[in-house]
Amino acid sequence: MTDPHAAFAVQLRDVWLRLGREVILRGVTLDLPAGQGVTLLGENGAGKTTLLRLLSAGLRPTRGEGRVLGFDLRDSRAVRDAIHLMPVDGGLYPDLTGEENLRFALRMHRQEGDVPGVLRRVGLEAAAGRRARFLSAGMRKRLALARAHLLARPVTLVDEPFANLDDAGRALVQELLSDLRGRGCSLLIAAHEPALAQAVSPRTLRLAGGLLREETPA
Repeated sequence: MTDPHAAFAVQLRDVWLRLGREVILRGVTLDLPAGQGVTLLGENGAGKTTLLRLLSAGLRPTRGEGRVLGFDLRDSRAVRDAIHLMPVDGGLYPDLTGEENLRFALRMHRQEGDVPGVLRRVGLEAAAGRRARFLSAGMRKRLALARAHLLARPVTLVDEPFANLDDAGRALVQELLSDLRGRGCSLLIAAHEPALAQAVSPRTLRLAGGLLREETPA
């Protein structure tokens, strides 16, 4: 029998999330078909990062149900095997070099990949042997993007990928995220630059007051 959830990368049904006394999400419902890209908009503090953490099994819903590729969000091990979260700060290991960060990520996911090749593609071949803590904010962003591209998890969540980058860096982000979509990855991009994100992921959602609503791109 065909799994009715298999066609969806993400499904949320009436999901509420409370952190302490604050209600972050209020009855959020979402269907993200496999292979689709979504741009997530919202003001600072609206809960975009929190929603990404919930989808990556870093947080559990207070109420409601959620699935990633058919796996219940409460099954954190299965969800984490299917998903990659690129946080706004990159989520790198500061004492590992750029190359070591990428090789460690591959080992964690039991994958193989062309580490020197992806470092060249993001313009970091000369910095491959430098510890991540000594890289600039823009270089760390490029390294985190290289890791997401190398892993190419079925569901990839990206938090503010255009921050701390110049025009060339932003164009590279668009190129690599578009490549991920072309490889069949489902993308959810939280961004403050709607036009840049929508060029990769036209479907647009806005989070405000804990509610998630569909929005028509301008």
